[in-house]
Amino acid sequence: MRCLIVCNKKAFTLIEMLISILLLTLIIATMMFGFKQSINELQRTQSITPQKVIEYSQLRSLIKGMFPYVIEVQKNFGNTKLEAYIYPKDQSLEFISKNPIYSDEISIAKLVCEEEQLVYYEKILYSRKSDYLKPYINQSNQKKIFFKELQECNFNYQFEPIRNTPSLVTINLTFKNHHQSYSFAPMVDFNNTRLISIVNETEL
Repeated sequence: MRCLIVCNKKAFTLIEMLISILLLTLIIATMMFGFKQSINELQRTQSITPQKVIEYSQLRSLIKGMFPYVIEVQKNFGNTKLEAYIYPKDQSLEFISKNPIYSDEISIAKLVCEEEQLVYYEKILYSRKSDYLKPYINQSNQKKIFFKELQECNFNYQFEPIRNTPSLVTINLTFKNHHQSYSFAPMVDFNNTRLISIVNETEL
């Protein structure tokens, strides 16, 4: 009677065992992948020093404060034309910002890629030594280095056919182990510059 009861008990078939092992393997593989991603993200986060966090915030505020300050530009045959003060170049970008770093007043801001660094220059717009009708800034003004040891640094622009000012600006920064890009649409209105994406970061 005891043997009959034991013999009637059902056991796992070989197919069921294989399916169970396969599912368990998939679960472990998924967990290991997620764990690896978390470790990589933690390492990347730890590599961002408090100083870099401050620099990101300062750069964001500076760009956010960009606005279309209008000046008269001398053209051919003595004609003048009204244009927004913004000068886009491959290695630099010059504009007016309501949120400068060193001053509480509206200032001329200039970002320059030079000597493997992203360098910032600032000059108060309305000052005794400045002609606010013809703003100008040079490398002798207040200076701040945002990022050092860059392998590559440049500015890319997209222009609309009817506009002289860029409709999209991208600052490309390549470090040793990763790449960062700041993209924004400058001066879409007189209040704020629209930040399309503050930081797009990719590992190299």
